[in-house]
Order: sequence, then C-alpha cells, then structure tokens
Amino acid sequence: MHDLILSWIRTAVPAGAGGLAAWLGTKGFDVAPEHALAVGASVGAAATTVYQATVSTLQRRWPLVGVLLGSTKVPTYKAGLPQGQHGTYLN
Repeated sequence: MHDLILSWIRTAVPAGAGGLAAWLGTKGFDVAPEHALAVGASVGAAATTVYQATVSTLQRRWPLVGVLLGSTKVPTYKAGLPQGQHGTYLN
C-alpha cells in the first residue's frame, strides 16, 4: 500500500475513534447548547490524541495492535524533498 494512503488511513481511524468518543461523551450530560460544540470538540480532540498515542505505543511492543489504527504496516517517511524539488506556496 502506498505510504501516503497508509498515513491517511492511520490518521482517519483515530479521528473516527475520537469522534465516536466525543459523541458518546456528550450522552447523559446536560450541556448548554452554547457550550455543546466546545465540549464535543474538546472531548474529540483529547480522545483522538490519547487513542493515537496509546495504540502507537502499544504497536511498538505488539505489532498486531496496529490493526486498531487501520493497518499493522507503519508508513515510512523520507527526510526532505528529492534533489531539485522545492516546496511551492500558493499566493
């Protein structure tokens, strides 16, 4: 699998888990409507971060745990851009 696609999958799965946690985290709580977005976003961001960090750490010891990130394969990243290529910026 291409490393770019693999990295997207391994980002989207924890984001989905965080979104699910945010949705579940708001159930049973009486949150004022003006605070609902902030509470949901905060819980979702925290849950995504904790999920990603925990599963990534456990995968180092037990590689099969990587399936909880969408794939047991870890993408490889190359330092810098290839010779002669430069980043472009949109104005």
